[in-house]
Amino acid sequence: MPELPEVETTVRGLRERVVGTTITDFWCNAPGMVRYMTPEKLGKEIKRAKIIGVRRRAKNILMDLNNKKSLVIHMKMTGHLLYGNYKRWNEKGARSNLPASLAKRGEQTWKAKGEGPLRDDPYNRFVHVVFTLDNGHHIAFCDMRKFGKIALHRTDTLHTSKELSSLGPELWELTSKQFIPIYRHISRGKIKQKLLDQTLLAGVGNIYSDEGLWASSIHPKSIPGKIPEDKLRNLFANLVKITKKSLATGGDSMSDYRNVDGVGGGFQNFHKAYRRTGKPCTLRGCSGTIKRIVVGARSTHYCHIHQKKYA
Repeated sequence: MPELPEVETTVRGLRERVVGTTITDFWCNAPGMVRYMTPEKLGKEIKRAKIIGVRRRAKNILMDLNNKKSLVIHMKMTGHLLYGNYKRWNEKGARSNLPASLAKRGEQTWKAKGEGPLRDDPYNRFVHVVFTLDNGHHIAFCDMRKFGKIALHRTDTLHTSKELSSLGPELWELTSKQFIPIYRHISRGKIKQKLLDQTLLAGVGNIYSDEGLWASSIHPKSIPGKIPEDKLRNLFANLVKITKKSLATGGDSMSDYRNVDGVGGGFQNFHKAYRRTGKPCTLRGCSGTIKRIVVGARSTHYCHIHQKKYA
């Protein structure tokens, strides 16, 4: 699932390209990806609306429109947003000239024009949602598993929406003095689970929790309240450092994630724990091996030697 660095990469890419453009059409062949209304209703609500801002809250992409409404887009497990010039195709690969209003749902998809990663990368071919813009380009929502979600809310009450109302503070907006109390008094549960709890801290997921705990020498099954304060301070510093390093590399593309140009990031080349099961620990002087366990139903990777369990 795209996490803080990947979502921020997408937001910055869209902000550079679509702010100031107007949505002229909307297409969707996966109705389950649209919340609270039908795709047809959503299309009517956003058609002729100008995009005036693109921002992030936790793992959500917020697209503000000049009709005082905002799109909330969550890429979920395998989704990503792409920006380019697309054309409508039917399932057999022949281009269709039917307008969206006449096309039968599920019989058509969209493909990028020209050559390059938008068209040629297999991870970019699962297009289920397309926003047509007045500059002749499109925003395509590519999602192999169709778990991604789109909702439309009033901008002024966005913070009360189901998607945003229960979110905790943003990692990059905290200080260590604010971070430590979040976990210092939790006497039950595992630190790995608590780092994934978006009501406590927004944006961190499976990849960066594993990497942050490895860098801080904290076992993922440690009880948060038992972790020394200096260790929590170190964990905060490492989470910030690691997520910002990932942002600088374009995010993590070990799985499906691609940026708006259809290009993968590079942070997967810097993993120390995540998905390195059976490989030697790379911490200087450590003779450990990366192990895989399940914590709170989530695959978890750690070094069995230098990551200390506080319990």
